[in-house]
Amino acid sequence: MSSPELPGSPPVSPPPRRGDPAWFTRRWELGIYFAAGVSYVALGMFHKWLLNWVIGPLWLLAWVWLVPYVVDRLRRSPDGRERAS
Repeated sequence: MSSPELPGSPPVSPPPRRGDPAWFTRRWELGIYFAAGVSYVALGMFHKWLLNWVIGPLWLLAWVWLVPYVVDRLRRSPDGRERAS
C-alpha cells in the first residue's frame, strides 16, 4: 500500500506586496528588524533614557520605514527608474 501524495509544500516566503520594489525581499525585511533590535539594545546599554515604551517603538518604526526609503532613493537613477543590480 502506498502513501497518498501530499500536495506541494507551501511557498517559502509570501508573494511580494503590491508597490514593493524587487529588491525588498522577506529576508531583507527581517534583516532590518534584526538590525533595529540590535542597534536599539546596543545604544540602550550606554544611554538608559532610550529604554522606554515610547522611544522603542519609534526607533523600530524609524528603521522599518526610513531604511527602505533611503535604500530605494539611493538605488533609483535620476530619471526615476530603478538601477540594475
